[in-house]
Amino acid sequence: MAGVHRSQFTELMKRNLYDWFWESYPEVPPRYEDIFEVVESDSAYNKFTSAIGLGELLEKPEGEDLQADAPMEGYTIVCKNRSFGRLVRFSRETVDDAQKVDNLLMSTVGRWSRSLIITKEKFYAKFFNKGALTAGHEVFNNTITGVVDDPSGNFIYDGKPFFATDHPDKVGNTYSNYSAALALTADNLKTVYNTYTTVNNRDERGEIIELIPDTLLIPPALNFTAKEILNSTLVPNSMDNTVNVLAGIVDALQWSYLTDTDGWFLGKRKFGLIATQRLDVELDFWVDETSKDMFASIYTRFGGCVTNWRYWVACSISSS
Repeated sequence: MAGVHRSQFTELMKRNLYDWFWESYPEVPPRYEDIFEVVESDSAYNKFTSAIGLGELLEKPEGEDLQADAPMEGYTIVCKNRSFGRLVRFSRETVDDAQKVDNLLMSTVGRWSRSLIITKEKFYAKFFNKGALTAGHEVFNNTITGVVDDPSGNFIYDGKPFFATDHPDKVGNTYSNYSAALALTADNLKTVYNTYTTVNNRDERGEIIELIPDTLLIPPALNFTAKEILNSTLVPNSMDNTVNVLAGIVDALQWSYLTDTDGWFLGKRKFGLIATQRLDVELDFWVDETSKDMFASIYTRFGGCVTNWRYWVACSISSS
């Protein structure tokens, strides 16, 4: 480093950190990007009101006034951006004894690329893995102390777990998007599909809406079961050459971060779930003048929330 000032060295290392990080970044997009609607965020949190719908239009007799729509208050939805990061410290002795400091940092930052993907996958998978817990879970709690209060706490906007048997609407009805013990079979998929499209297809006013799933979300353990159900032209294990009405009705999507090996989900991709991206990866490098040790850090901010439970149904996942 002869002739290179300390400030020049640290700035060079910062630039190299980004090069090494993105060179090691996996080419295959993380699975959560297939499931959540990914949106950019420019603040600590996003806050909005759930959609209620206008209600059915009413015929206006000639010469009479239009009838006013009854006002109805929606649910408040808060989505905070959380901070994630890591710091690594290299002692002066470790750096001095290393053959090349570049190789030492490149190896570390290369692992961070993979760690970022794992961190995000595990975070967003919690919406499914923890979605039926009767006690709720902190992944749904978007309160920022002293900044914004999430009135639903560890639950989603309607005060229920993401997957529950008693989601209320605004006119006194309740709906279920959870079955505690319903194995993935052709008959059970038909049952859940019908519930999804003919029972849960209501807005907060109880009015019919178009609700069609496109995805069967499964853990790796159910991969072959799902293929038998969805990819067979004829009904599996049937001697009657009966046409398989479930063939291609939805696409199977395997996610390695789902923890219930027999749990499965029927839903619509990029609907009902939002992943916010507040700050892309920020890498830094500096030298501590007192200890002479070198530090490298990674920092990022992102979040997520449920905007509409109707788009997903869960079966055979734990509620405790």
